Amino acid sequence: MLRSLLPAASASKRALHVVRRKMDSASLLSRAAPFSTLSNQHETSKTNKRHWWSAMAAATIMGGSAAVARCEEEDSEVDPYDNLPEEDEPTHCSICLTYRQGPCRPYWRKVERCTKDHEFNKEEEDGKQERDEDPTKGDNDGEEEKEPPCLKYMLPWIDCASGYRNLYALIELDTNYTAGIADLEKEATMQACWAESAEPSIDWEAWREYVAENPAWKLPKRKTKQGEQSGEQQVSLWKTLDSDEDPELVEIKAQVPSRQGDGILECAYAVDQDGNVLGFSYGTKPSEASKEAAENDVDGREGEIPKVELKIRLLPFHTRRITVSAAYTQPPEDGDEDKKKDPESHIFRSRPFSLKKMGKQPR
Repeated sequence: MLRSLLPAASASKRALHVVRRKMDSASLLSRAAPFSTLSNQHETSKTNKRHWWSAMAAATIMGGSAAVARCEEEDSEVDPYDNLPEEDEPTHCSICLTYRQGPCRPYWRKVERCTKDHEFNKEEEDGKQERDEDPTKGDNDGEEEKEPPCLKYMLPWIDCASGYRNLYALIELDTNYTAGIADLEKEATMQACWAESAEPSIDWEAWREYVAENPAWKLPKRKTKQGEQSGEQQVSLWKTLDSDEDPELVEIKAQVPSRQGDGILECAYAVDQDGNVLGFSYGTKPSEASKEAAENDVDGREGEIPKVELKIRLLPFHTRRITVSAAYTQPPEDGDEDKKKDPESHIFRSRPFSLKKMGKQPR
């Protein structure tokens, strides 16, 4: 059910694939700074050479100074993506929806538009390359390698995104999963709490280390209820943070059972005291869950339920407590065609975990 409500992970992979076709992202990240300098110098050299001849022609026709004409022509050159419409085009691309927000939005919009403009020429370029290839020739040494068309937009975006990794982790969780989780909980046919002995196990080691290294840490103050009483819509957590710097996060991990009775784990997620999503993970497919169960039986671990890892991001100066939840798809009864098309979901929740209490527990 939730897979139809939330952007699938494959959408993000397809979007990244489009970008990666233009460049080797792994090598680019490691050589971004020097490559940016070299490519800019190279582009400047080609641009100046091109403008110099046109400036000379303009000076001859108009009887003016070549130097003055050259400067005027360079000053008149504009970036085609400087004045993009403020309204974004509809999309289901999760990476697009994520980076259209936050401090890196201006850089991402240029990357997105440039990539869209050039991807339509990809098949034509590939076909031309195949026609031009001649197996009798060498490696074409001396030929100038063509620069990816969107490289000059990719580099500023990568620089920005690398400086806000934690912020964009929160934006991604809010953008891609908040609405879907709300719909899932609204449509669930049953909501219950795990017994304390059956709830997911959480590794608090990273949080305890943080508290030990920061003895001045105190539990954040409670959020006022003024906004809730006035009927105002809750503002996304990441929008309340200082955008001048990347927020500090502490990552912990939970192990969520992939089965609950006959139900198969559809997804697991964690929220804070205000309902902000701090972690999300899809469950295993029914076929994979059955396979893992069969393997456990063969290995002599009959009855052991496989687990799915859930990463949870804590904000030390905002998060007071967290709750882990999981939705389990229920198998339809024999002959019930309606439930086969739209299976029921049962949601189980853990007890709230106080960060103050969990930080004080012995290791």
